[in-house]
Amino acid sequence: MPSTTTAAASYPNLAALGFCGADDSVNHRHLILLGKSYPTIEWGILFRPDKEGQPRYATRQWVCRLAELLRQNDVATAPPPIRLAAHLCGSHVNNLLSSSTDTSCANNIDTFLTELYNWGFRRVQVNATAVNGVHTEHLGEKATIQSFLRTTAAHLKKLEFIVQKNEETLPLWNGLLEQEALPENIVFLHDESKGTGKEASAWSIDPQFVTSSRKIVGYAGGIKPVNVGKVAQDTIKACQESGGKEFWIDMESGVRSKVIGASGKEEEDIFDLSKCYECIDTICELGLIEHPPGLQ
Repeated sequence: MPSTTTAAASYPNLAALGFCGADDSVNHRHLILLGKSYPTIEWGILFRPDKEGQPRYATRQWVCRLAELLRQNDVATAPPPIRLAAHLCGSHVNNLLSSSTDTSCANNIDTFLTELYNWGFRRVQVNATAVNGVHTEHLGEKATIQSFLRTTAAHLKKLEFIVQKNEETLPLWNGLLEQEALPENIVFLHDESKGTGKEASAWSIDPQFVTSSRKIVGYAGGIKPVNVGKVAQDTIKACQESGGKEFWIDMESGVRSKVIGASGKEEEDIFDLSKCYECIDTICELGLIEHPPGLQ
């Protein structure tokens, strides 16, 4: 493991350390405390209406309470105190991908994205896969590509959109790359796991994704406390070899745990902040981020 001095000087830069799946099992203040202490952390919240309230999918009430606690002043005009990313699934994605041909879909997704921004979200990941409740049979159609471009353009100055790159979403991301120029608020995430926890066999990158997304690219797939250090080192190498200047890593299944619930019998699936902190500690040891004063 490299020393802090060596790692800190390493290039590219870790732009975000993402933990996805924060839900009603999490104490809002604990989440905010960690986010403020480590500004590189990006908390990902999954939005899928047909699963709201289930593990991984926070209720609207929980999200509204988080936004309320964060609103020390108007988050619509001031930078939010912590980083939030909305991971869209199900009907939200279907609306987005139909927004150029269906006025109702366009109104629904634009209203929701505006609400996300007002809650403090600044990045939106589009999980356009079947396991996430999305109609994938039309991903490569011209109307779908135009719908994606319409939505990103409509929210150009406020939200950054993350496109999952995997075999299933190939028609979508390939269609986007065929455009003469992509909006500056589109970036790419290498993610074959699709939230299932499947580990990536390798961390490579096609230089075209680096060029298309302003030299910042994300990585996800089976990342967890026991391998996050190696993943960080491997992704740094992959970025360096392809000309990347910034990268982020994101994890979901790897920071969940099963615990005995209040009944003493049934297991509960929770978002585990202790596992998140294990990852934070490892990334600090690599020198990619720093502990706050007093905790070094």
